[in-house]
Amino acid sequence: MTFVKVPTIAAIGLALGACTLAPIPEHLARPADPSVKVPATAYRSVTAGAATLRPAEPKDWHELNRRVGPLP
Repeated sequence: MTFVKVPTIAAIGLALGACTLAPIPEHLARPADPSVKVPATAYRSVTAGAATLRPAEPKDWHELNRRVGPLP
């Protein structure tokens, strides 16, 4: 194939593919239908479950090193 035929064949395939009709989903076909069942909404805080990162008092560095170091 030559470089002229490849883009031409691709353009024809794209044009024919755009002509096909896909079924429209029900929720898009009638968006203002009041009889459609939807999940209930509830308030949830955006910070729920977040840890507070407030400053802490300084601790003894000897004890902190013993906790993370190998056992004696």
